[in-house]
Amino acid sequence: MSLGGIPSQGSAVLRPPIADSWRRSRLFGVEPELDRGAISIGEVDQRSRLMTAARPVLDQLVEQLTGTRFSILLADRDCRLVFRWFGDRGLQHQLEELGVLHGSQLSEGRVGTNALGTPHESRQAVEIHGQEHYADALKRFSCYGHPIRHPLTGRIEGVLDITGESDSSNPLFGPLVKRVVGDIEQLVLESARACERRLFLAFQQATHHRSVPVAVLGGDLVFANETCIEHLRPADPTLLRTLLPQVPERGVFDTRLDVGDGISLSVVAERVEGSTDGAVFRIARSTSSTRKPVPAPAKTARSVLIAGEPGTGRTTEARARAGVDDPVVLHAAAALREEPRDWATRFADLVAQPRTAVVLDDVHLLPESLLPLVGEALDNPGSARLLLTSVPSDAMSPAVAAIAARCAETVALAPLRERLDDLPTIAAAMLRDEYPDRKPHFTGTALAALRTHPWPGNLHELRAVLREVSRLPYTGVIDLAQLPPACRGSSRTRQLGGRELAERNAIVTALRASEGNKLRAARELGISRTTLYRRMQALGVTDDCPLL
Repeated sequence: MSLGGIPSQGSAVLRPPIADSWRRSRLFGVEPELDRGAISIGEVDQRSRLMTAARPVLDQLVEQLTGTRFSILLADRDCRLVFRWFGDRGLQHQLEELGVLHGSQLSEGRVGTNALGTPHESRQAVEIHGQEHYADALKRFSCYGHPIRHPLTGRIEGVLDITGESDSSNPLFGPLVKRVVGDIEQLVLESARACERRLFLAFQQATHHRSVPVAVLGGDLVFANETCIEHLRPADPTLLRTLLPQVPERGVFDTRLDVGDGISLSVVAERVEGSTDGAVFRIARSTSSTRKPVPAPAKTARSVLIAGEPGTGRTTEARARAGVDDPVVLHAAAALREEPRDWATRFADLVAQPRTAVVLDDVHLLPESLLPLVGEALDNPGSARLLLTSVPSDAMSPAVAAIAARCAETVALAPLRERLDDLPTIAAAMLRDEYPDRKPHFTGTALAALRTHPWPGNLHELRAVLREVSRLPYTGVIDLAQLPPACRGSSRTRQLGGRELAERNAIVTALRASEGNKLRAARELGISRTTLYRRMQALGVTDDCPLL
């Protein structure tokens, strides 16, 4: 029951932080009968910055609590259990029966109100006693949880929890947990400063030979020598941050990086020893060229389907594959504005000319009554060469899919969000087409921001963005501040790697398709709503992102 909309436990009204947590637990679909199967178990990093800082503090805490009937639990930034200690075997058995295991994900969306998931969700310290737990199986415990924040960034690094078998509070444990968390945060800060020193020493060592272009990145720091900046002149060293997640713990990472203006760099990177996220980047060589030559289209089949999202260049691709300099383009949408009989007559006249090529644009918009006419043309070997453009196959109606299946060849165009490595080259080519007398350069932050944009309008949207940028006073450099606000992203998203960018774009696409409904978006992605909220926060997806 509840009083005035506030959840209650029996006859007592819950405290506001607990009531808020109960509401979230219900929103996440958690049942009071705890389902252990809902708790996922995954791998955790025992060498993380959190564990390195927390271990000596936890050792002292274990000494203080030895001989008591309490447990110590530590979760990482994903609310996954990375450390557990039990002062009593009976308590250990009870908690393990509930799924409190190494690597368990104990968020509110999994087990409801608890002293790991609730501080992780609310970003505040909490005490949860007995009946205040949402899950019935936890009501025998009393818990004290406190988030651990990075002292410099404010980001949640983990959560510390002390749990005992009791239904009443202990006034000593709140201050104890707060003090221990403070000690851990201080060691996290010292570790960060030590990491900065390692990065600087790695930079000094790597730049012993000044002619080698070198950059060292880690955390919020960037060290780069003048030779590196010269090589990255069209961009800047921060563009290398997009490669950081791909650098292995051991070994060398070797790749090519397009920085725009026809320049491609060969980049070699390796981790900085003793740092969790630092890497040394060496620009092995650079090649400069003009616009990449477009190969002549190969001879293709007599009938071709070019499928892709709007704005992916379907019509341009169809023209290129037509095999003639000036193919006829007939728009299926015209059949919606004029008499179907008139459109059918014009189509029949065009395809009756065997030496011509006809591009039927947006065949998915054609009324079903006219589709048999297209099918006949596809089956007639004496008709004109026919190239159809349409939405992707999974978005076609059954009637259109049946016509598309009769094409001898199918070409699927990837959306721009799946071609981010090509984005600098595409953008530079568009600028040259629009303004051949200008040769502006993108900075690394601008290119990184463009890579994080979901690009729902694909190439059309990119061209519109570049036209907007070109209206500004020409300086020769396109920086982050010159991009439209919708394309600037955040500092967090500009640092994402390729896999994270793909995940972020998938979330944005699902949110757009569900019109911002997070429950429907989570179902579409095959994840829980809790996970969706968490990944949105981690990847810098805001509520207004889907509506850009």
